Amino acid sequence: MKTATTLPVGITQEMVDKVLSYKSKSEVRFADLPKDDNGDEVLTVIVSVPSRTSMNEFEKWVDKNPGKAKEILINSHLHSHKDEVKADDGLFAGAFDAIAQLIPVRKAVLKNL
Repeated sequence: MKTATTLPVGITQEMVDKVLSYKSKSEVRFADLPKDDNGDEVLTVIVSVPSRTSMNEFEKWVDKNPGKAKEILINSHLHSHKDEVKADDGLFAGAFDAIAQLIPVRKAVLKNL
């Protein structure tokens, strides 16, 4: 499946095609993770919207072991540069933030009877 846009540095068409073989295009995003505190240099990664299954696992661990909870989301929804991100605390925190921003939250509208 070809994308219509120019791909970011470090992302190949093969990476995109692999993710799109099991995720829908509407669930997949690019995220720019800052490599330093100034944000002068970034690493672009592929992430996806968390699924209900991975959110259930995340919520099961978030109070008992927050590190394990974050690993669950990273392992399930970071689709490129996984080794590089997991080796760097700053990139890991940025990837977790990117995925957390994709968690679908909808606010209900309540009405009286």
